Amino acid sequence: MWKQWKHKITLMFFLAALVSAQCGPAAPASPTAPPQITIVHWQHHHEARKPVVDALIQEFQAKYPNATIKFESIPYEQYFDKLLTALASKTGPDVFQIPMEMAEQLIKAGALAPVPESVMTSQQIEEAFIPAAIQRFKSGGKYYGLPTDVQTLILFINVDLLKECGGDPAKPPATWEELEEQARRCTKRDAQGNIVQAGLDTRYRWAVFTQAMYSFIDGPVVDAASCKVNYDEPQGIAAWKLVAELMTGPEAVDSPKFLTGQRKFEQGKAVFYINHPVTRGRLEREAKGINWIVAPPPVPAGKKPVTPLHVWAYVVNKDTRNPEWAWRWVQFLTGKDAQIQWFQKAGDLPSLKALVSDPSLATDEKFRIALESMNYSRPVEQVGQTEVDNIQAELWEKIVIQGADVETAVKEAAAKEEEVVRKILGCP
Repeated sequence: MWKQWKHKITLMFFLAALVSAQCGPAAPASPTAPPQITIVHWQHHHEARKPVVDALIQEFQAKYPNATIKFESIPYEQYFDKLLTALASKTGPDVFQIPMEMAEQLIKAGALAPVPESVMTSQQIEEAFIPAAIQRFKSGGKYYGLPTDVQTLILFINVDLLKECGGDPAKPPATWEELEEQARRCTKRDAQGNIVQAGLDTRYRWAVFTQAMYSFIDGPVVDAASCKVNYDEPQGIAAWKLVAELMTGPEAVDSPKFLTGQRKFEQGKAVFYINHPVTRGRLEREAKGINWIVAPPPVPAGKKPVTPLHVWAYVVNKDTRNPEWAWRWVQFLTGKDAQIQWFQKAGDLPSLKALVSDPSLATDEKFRIALESMNYSRPVEQVGQTEVDNIQAELWEKIVIQGADVETAVKEAAAKEEEVVRKILGCP
């Protein structure tokens, strides 16, 4: 799920093209659907989510027989390339997903249609959803996205492997120091020193360094108000030094060369794994022979639990012919009954206030820990998707593969990211 892709066009070029190609506002949508209506829906593929969408499509079409939802679940590595190219050529879907990092870009470019008041007013949206899940999708008093894929980070633990190396599943590591010590003790190597069992599965690199930054840095990681990227300051540098400790040297707890591109934790080849709660769905299907539990993610010693809150939202293409019904489909996808299915079947956390505090959803310990993580979450502040992801990927590569000086590499990356932020937000 790591964010790596190469676009045929850069995001900035795409946005500029969209702005220049904007036409006048579309005519108001009819409040009733025509005899037949088709809504094209794209989102990135995830094994646990696709069956939920398929089920919701059947429900929606049964409720509205004149509606047809054409759903395409696109491999993550291809999703943004295909989406941005289609939008730029005006062949894009009616409804699609975007991560919160892209909200300001696409809203500013005029690529999205706002939620019409005939579907939900801004006041109704704010009364229904938790603020952190919707705040970045609001502009000019209107909302341009509704959330379902709401994710924190949690720690997955292989109980049997942890016991083998002397750990106590009843007392999972709560701090980075404890996780690093236990992961090192649990890492196994062959006679040549090659890792054959990882203490920590780090294949989802974003989760590792983002949990580190958002737990080490007390203030904003990215301050949109001042257009400042702050992880080049002491706390951010400490977070990236932790990454270096975990991934380099003779006591590294994982290696890019170990089961490259494979699911180490699911194969029983890693003891710990940091990922989103939605990972539960995949583990329940693919790792049935593994005895696993979950725990809150690690934080620096002496700090209270904290986890980044990451949101994807369903949005509507401003070029859709049916904005009213495209948004009614999104409203259906984000409603109470749908969010219960997302949570129970896929592992997505609810974004409706009424569900976040609903104890009936915490039917087992894994569900309870996932729900409780919302109480100590802080929104991801990254502005910009492709360019920023590439900057952070390059930073990881410099530190982990090239052995670059951490402080120098971090300061260079933060300066590059700040340039992107200033360009996107139009900072003076």
